[in-house]
Amino acid sequence: MTQIVALVSRHGTLHRELPDPHQPILTGVRWGAVEEFPTPAYWTQQALTHRLEAPAPRASGRSLAEEVGASLLGGPGIPAAVGLAAFTRVRERGAFVQPGVCEAMLTAWLSEPLDVQGKALGFRFATQKARHLAAVMPALLSAPDFDSGQEVRNWLMALPGVGPKTASAIVRGWSASEDVALLDAHLLRVAQVIGLCARKLTVERHYLEVEARLLKLCAAMEVRASELEAVVAAEMNRSPETARFLVDHLEATAPATKTATKARATREPEQIALVFTA
Repeated sequence: MTQIVALVSRHGTLHRELPDPHQPILTGVRWGAVEEFPTPAYWTQQALTHRLEAPAPRASGRSLAEEVGASLLGGPGIPAAVGLAAFTRVRERGAFVQPGVCEAMLTAWLSEPLDVQGKALGFRFATQKARHLAAVMPALLSAPDFDSGQEVRNWLMALPGVGPKTASAIVRGWSASEDVALLDAHLLRVAQVIGLCARKLTVERHYLEVEARLLKLCAAMEVRASELEAVVAAEMNRSPETARFLVDHLEATAPATKTATKARATREPEQIALVFTA
C-alpha cells in the first residue's frame, strides 16, 4: 500500500506518493512509515516540508581561494565575527588574487587589531592561521577547472590541513553543490539505525564511504543532500532527547556480551519499538 505525503503551507503545496513501508528503498533499508521515526519515509516528509519553507542553498559568490580562506580563518575557538573580520582584512589586501603573499606578510596583517563590530580585537591565532593559509595559497591561485563538486572536494583534500569535512563545507559554500554531503554524528547515527551504514563506520575515518551511502539514499528519496542535512540537524537541535534516543538505541542493539546486554537493558528507552530497522 502506497503512502501519500500532502503538504500545504503559506509558501505553496506539495504532493508525493511514497512506496509501501515494507518496500526496500536500498539494499537492506526499507522505506518505513511516514510517521515512524527515523525511517526514510519520515525524513522524506520532513525534507519536503523544509523545501516548501526554506530556499535552496546558494553559492556564496566568493572565489574558491576566498572560500578556502574564510574556512581556514575560522574554526573552533574563533567567534564567527572575528573570523569574518580576519577574512575581510586578508581579502582587502589582495591575498586571494595576487601571488607572492608570504606567511610573514599574512602574520603581520593578522596581528594588527581587527575591527569586530566596532571594537578593536586581537586575533590570537594569527601565526597559526597565517601558516595554514600560506601553505595553500599557491595552489589555490592556480587551481584547475572542475567538472563536479566531488572533483573540487577531492582536489582540496590534497592541500595541507584540509580534511574531507572541511573540504566538503568549502565546496558547498562555494558552489552550493549537492554531490557532496556535510556529515556529522547525527546523520551517521540515523544512517546506522535504519541499516544504511555499518556500526563500525565513523565520520572521521570513513567520511567518503558514509557520504556515498547517504547520497544514494537522498537520490532514492528524491531530496537534496542539503535538505536531509537541514532537517536532521533541526530535529536533533530541537530535541536533545531525540539525539540521545539514537545513541541509546545503537548501544542497546549493539552485539555485546551477556553481562553488557543485561546492563543495557535497564537503559533501553521505551520508544525503542518505534524505530524502524530492516
